[in-house]
Amino acid sequence: MTSKAAERPVPFIRRVRIENYKSIGHCDVTLGPFSVLLGLNAAGKSNFIDSLRYVRDAVTYGLSRSTETRGGLHELLRRTPEPTDHATIALECLISSSESGDALWEARYELTVGHPDMAGHSVHIKREECTIGPPGGPPQARFLVEGMEVEDSVNPRHRRLTRDGPYLGQVRLIEPYAQLCDALSSMFFYDPDLRVLRDARPNTQAGVLGENGSDVGSVLAQMGTWERDRTSAYAAAIVPHLTSIGPTSPGENYVAAQMTTATGPDDTEQRFRAESMSEGTIRAVGLLTALFQPPARDGRIPLVALEEPELALHPMAAGVVFDALTEASTWTQVIATSQSAELFDRKEADLSAVLIAAAENGVTTIGPIDPVSRSIVSDGLATMGELLRSDQLRPVSTTDEPGEESDAG
Repeated sequence: MTSKAAERPVPFIRRVRIENYKSIGHCDVTLGPFSVLLGLNAAGKSNFIDSLRYVRDAVTYGLSRSTETRGGLHELLRRTPEPTDHATIALECLISSSESGDALWEARYELTVGHPDMAGHSVHIKREECTIGPPGGPPQARFLVEGMEVEDSVNPRHRRLTRDGPYLGQVRLIEPYAQLCDALSSMFFYDPDLRVLRDARPNTQAGVLGENGSDVGSVLAQMGTWERDRTSAYAAAIVPHLTSIGPTSPGENYVAAQMTTATGPDDTEQRFRAESMSEGTIRAVGLLTALFQPPARDGRIPLVALEEPELALHPMAAGVVFDALTEASTWTQVIATSQSAELFDRKEADLSAVLIAAAENGVTTIGPIDPVSRSIVSDGLATMGELLRSDQLRPVSTTDEPGEESDAG
C-alpha cells in the first residue's frame, strides 16, 4: 500500500546565515531535505536549531516574549571572546506562489536584534528585511525596517514600527508575506517529555502532535492506514517482537499510545499502554509520530527539527532511525542533531547532508565536513564515528563565500 503526500517545496529553508546568536559567531550553510548537525557536547548544535525556533517564535508570538523566554537578550547575544551588541538570523526559503499553487517563489528574510534605544524595551529590531519573488525574477514584495522606520513595497507609505515586532508577524495576513509567515510559524521543533509522552490525554482528534509529545495517542488515531503501517514497521525494526503501534481505544475520552507485541503464549498478541513502555520505546514512538503525523504529511508542517533522535536507543537502531528520517524528508524538511555519528556509519549515507559543529574558546563554527575528513571516510580509512570520538571532525570555514572551500586540509 502506498501513499503520496501533497506536493510542496522541500527543502523549505535552503540557506541559513547566523551571526552572534548564543555561541555561534558566524555560520553560512546550505540545507537539503535532510540535514544532520554532528558534534560533541556543547558544540552549539542546539543553538543552531534554536535560532530557527527563535524566528518561528518571534513572528508568531512577538519579539519581547520570544526573547524573554530565553532568559533575555543577554542570553541570546554571543559573549565570547568579546560581547556583541546584536544578533542576526537570515533565511533563504522556497514557498508556494500566492498567485499560482504550482509555482515556487524565493523568499529571503533577515532579522537583526539588539539592545533597545530607549528605556522600557527589552529588545530592539535593528534591521528586518524580506524579499519575495520568482527565482531570477523581479521581487513581487519587499519590506525593510531600519531604526523603527518601515518601507514596504506592498504598502508604499513610510511608517514607523509601533508594536512589538517583527514586522513580518504584523503583515501575516497580507499576500505574499502570508505564505512565508505561515510557513515559518508552522515549523515543528520536537522536544519530547517522557512523562507527557506516556500520559493518556483528552481525545482532541486534532491530529497535531505537541512539540513536547502531547496528544500522541490522538495523532496516532488520526493517521491514515499507510502512515500507521509505516510507523509500526519502523517501530518493529527497533523493538523486538513488536507488531504494531497505535492508539488505545479511539472511542474513549482519554487516549494514549499503545503497542502490540507477539510475546504471549504461542506468540499470541499482548497490548501495552504507553506507561508500560521503556524509555527507548516511547521515544521511538514519539519520534515516528512526529515524522509521520498528518500535518507533516499534508504540507502544514514544512520543517521538522529533532534533537538526538537516536537517544536511548540501542546502537543497532541507528540505521532504522536514519531510514525513517530519510523517508520523512521526502515530504517535509528534516533537521536533526546528533553526537554519536552512528546515524552515518553506513555506506549509503550521504555525507553532503552532514554539517559539523565545533566549538573553540566558546565560539561555535558550523559547516560542511572538511575535505580531509570527507576523503578519509569516503576511502574507508575511518568511519564518521571514529573521527568524532577522536575529535578529528572539522567543519569547512563558513567565513568564506558560499560555494567556496577553505584552505583547511
